[in-house]
Amino acid sequence: MSIALTARDLFVAEGHTAVTVERICEIVGINPRTFHRHFPVKEDVLMPLLRRSERVILQGLEDAPDDADPVEVLTAALTTELNRRQVPEYDHQIMTLIVNTPQYRLRFVEWCEGLSDAVTRFLARYYELDPDPFLRELPALLVIQTMRHALIRWVQSGESDDFGDIERWDSQGLRLALSGLTRLPK
Repeated sequence: MSIALTARDLFVAEGHTAVTVERICEIVGINPRTFHRHFPVKEDVLMPLLRRSERVILQGLEDAPDDADPVEVLTAALTTELNRRQVPEYDHQIMTLIVNTPQYRLRFVEWCEGLSDAVTRFLARYYELDPDPFLRELPALLVIQTMRHALIRWVQSGESDDFGDIERWDSQGLRLALSGLTRLPK
């Protein structure tokens, strides 16, 4: 995790992702070969941070009571890591770099799509989902796209005072995305 945290901090300090592997290694105190054993390419260096966020999101979904409002649970789970850290300016800077750097944005998109199975399982606790695999997974993909779109909009807005906008956009978008589903009886 220290390699990922160091890379993230360097990216934010420098304002770009062009920091060399050698520079990251020098600060962490490892050689480049060790770096590449953990990360085949530099763009993978932020994946431990995304996986940490994934664990927080999945825990929030798993811990939700059966009588909870699923949109509120999803909104909270998707923003817990940001709210826990409470450093909006810093998080805005790193998300700006991720969103605006194609290689890192691709890793972020791939990571987001990896949440699909867990979100589908969560939704199945609250909604009648179609038995067809395509239609069963589609609501989860809409949830993930809503989260991604809210984060990208936050980056593009240039405002980073707090995470209220992300929560509001997630909540509004999720209500719209899930409005066509039938709730299971409580």
